[in-house]
Amino acid sequence: MATITIPKKLNKEVKTFIVQAVHEVLNDPDFGLELTAQAKKKLRQVSASGQKTVLFSEIKKKHY
Repeated sequence: MATITIPKKLNKEVKTFIVQAVHEVLNDPDFGLELTAQAKKKLRQVSASGQKTVLFSEIKKKHY
């Protein structure tokens, strides 16, 4: 069996990436849930209307 050596810096970057990914999943209360038909319809309407949309991250910065 071959042994692979991973530099410590790369190993730290991989660990950081994994922690961030897990953190994002665990902090999303809607993870794994599907949108209702009504929510999908509303999203299509907003998208088709050309209305300005705001990213959730921008709303979060402004209000939290």
